[in-house]
Amino acid sequence: MSYLINWLFDTGGPTIQYRTLVELLDKPWDDPEVQTAWAMIPDYPSLAALLAAQKPEGYWIQRDFYIPKHSSTFLVLSVLADLGLSRENSYIQRGVEFMFAQQRPDGGFCRQRCVSGKGWVRDEQPEPCTQARIMRFLIRFGFGQDPRTRLAIDWLLEEQRSDAMWLCSHARGRGCLRATLDFLRAAALDPATAALPTVAGVAMVVADLLLEPNMDRYHVGNEWLTLTYPYFGYSLISALDTLARFGFTPAHMKIANSVEYLLSRRHPDGSWSLDERVERCPLDFGKPGEPNPWLTLEALVALKRLGLRDGLTVNAT
Repeated sequence: MSYLINWLFDTGGPTIQYRTLVELLDKPWDDPEVQTAWAMIPDYPSLAALLAAQKPEGYWIQRDFYIPKHSSTFLVLSVLADLGLSRENSYIQRGVEFMFAQQRPDGGFCRQRCVSGKGWVRDEQPEPCTQARIMRFLIRFGFGQDPRTRLAIDWLLEEQRSDAMWLCSHARGRGCLRATLDFLRAAALDPATAALPTVAGVAMVVADLLLEPNMDRYHVGNEWLTLTYPYFGYSLISALDTLARFGFTPAHMKIANSVEYLLSRRHPDGSWSLDERVERCPLDFGKPGEPNPWLTLEALVALKRLGLRDGLTVNAT
């Protein structure tokens, strides 16, 4: 194996090992190494401690699934979905059932806030970006065919605008790129949704806005050039990975420019570093400025999906 693969195995823990085997080395699910790494994931100390902090009702910290920021139930489940856990895990089952209890009959997920003098009050309108992220972790955990998940997907599709984007309550009339990319990331994991004609337009919007300046017009800052993990906002790597799943290649100018930028941020040993650490993140994913296995794995997987497999062959200098 290359230096990079060995480094990922040595520094990343069982989730990195599992994903490296499956997503970079194309090992089948029944491969003994894959099975061993996957079985170790729930018992990894920091992850086991996070799971154990779940309340008996299925939430973390507060019943309002959206707060506190970056460590709420909503974001804990968003993070856990990318760590290899599935519906077979009892903590995941409880957390997902808690979230389904927040779903309206029309499929939208709404917060229940504690309001002074009124008790717990449900929001009137779901937010598309939150809805899309919930949709994504439900699919990742294996609840994609649950009727409640299909209802959540239908709600989002009904809220889509004619320009293929979504409008959140803070976007001031323009489409919200965060919600649009969040939907696309979820749709990429669900074949039935990915095949819908309207989703091709979503992918084109995301591709055409890659590396565009002045993104405040679309309710996001100019974050393309900032490398972070996990993806609580939007990111260049997650966009590239998602667009590759829809058949985009470096033949598209914006994809080529984005790949060029991503490769320019690479260290000589083939790794990438975080620019920023997510505050109050439910798990520690490393310090800024240091070679980071999580970000490196994400970048390598995205490049591989784009047909740039030579990224794995970098040797230490």
